[in-house]
Amino acid sequence: MLTKADDYPIHQTPDPIAYAGTDRNFYDRYFFNGYSTDGEVYFAAALGVYPYLNIMDAAFAVRIGDIQYNLHTSRHMHMERTDTQVGPVRIKVLEPLQRLQVIVEDNEHGISADLIFEGRHAPLEEPRTTRRSGPRLVQDVTRMTQLGRWSGSVKAGGREVSLKAQTTLGTRDRSWGIRSVGIRDPQQPASIPEFQVWWFWLPAHFPDRIVHFYVNEDGDGKVWNRGLIMIHDDGRVEHLHDASLQVEFYPETRFPRHASIDARDDAGRLYRIHVEAEARFYLSGIGYMNPEWSHGLNKGPLAIGYDEIRTSEIVRHEAPYQHPQAFAQAVMTLPDGTTSRGFGCFESIVMGRHEPSGLSSMFDVP
Repeated sequence: MLTKADDYPIHQTPDPIAYAGTDRNFYDRYFFNGYSTDGEVYFAAALGVYPYLNIMDAAFAVRIGDIQYNLHTSRHMHMERTDTQVGPVRIKVLEPLQRLQVIVEDNEHGISADLIFEGRHAPLEEPRTTRRSGPRLVQDVTRMTQLGRWSGSVKAGGREVSLKAQTTLGTRDRSWGIRSVGIRDPQQPASIPEFQVWWFWLPAHFPDRIVHFYVNEDGDGKVWNRGLIMIHDDGRVEHLHDASLQVEFYPETRFPRHASIDARDDAGRLYRIHVEAEARFYLSGIGYMNPEWSHGLNKGPLAIGYDEIRTSEIVRHEAPYQHPQAFAQAVMTLPDGTTSRGFGCFESIVMGRHEPSGLSSMFDVP
């Protein structure tokens, strides 16, 4: 079956683009977030393609003050990947690797947007991430990440907010590969390995550079995925080494409150970033860990859903709120002792055992 995508030089197998590979969990996704530098507005969007399942879904959510408005959509894809619109949510590539547009058309739920993302630097290709759980390959992902600025407007809850590039920052990523999507496999392996996640992500803007930090650790605290990259506005790229994270949680929760990241450059000089996590945004609003709208579910030919979260009322680390991002203020101390102030997103998933933090079960708290 030929589709519009076959007219572009993007084939990597002898098959037409419409034909999926052999792994039902293959996905291809856009992700965006943005925030005003006063922390009042925070939004995120996602659009996912699941070729083997023949499904495309998308979501847009915005927090204004302490209310988060969430729009969910899903449709049958009909093997046509280039039609990146699901109900009222649409993603447009205006200039590849530089400018993209997120559109949410007017709908019965009163949430709409017309936003343009402009990259601040060339996208970063992160190292390919591969992870097995017992005999099964559960993650094999390539991701590119780009920080940038937003302009446009968003409307929700009867309020319309105009966003300007000077004061609206954010991040986007494009990831593709294998990661669990859709319903759970009804037959698990004969022996099920321990389920555990320790993940922190900090893309942050500073006046003359951006910083991109990420880390995964296993239950014993062993790092299996980590990086800290600085991209200067003049184009220089620095990969810092031996990044370490110290995090303090809000009392009786697994939500981070403060964090400190240390790393060294090629000359061994120390950089330190202090992070203050402020108002949270819950990624369940765009499908992550959402039991009704998780990624890749078959909701029928076309489905649209809506809900709201009063973020100030979420005080416990429980389903489906274990995967938040927080508006973050950051202070970076340079090797010469001078400091630079910036803004970013501090994302976390802390589930299961993590011995260095004193966590021994799925949901106990420090």
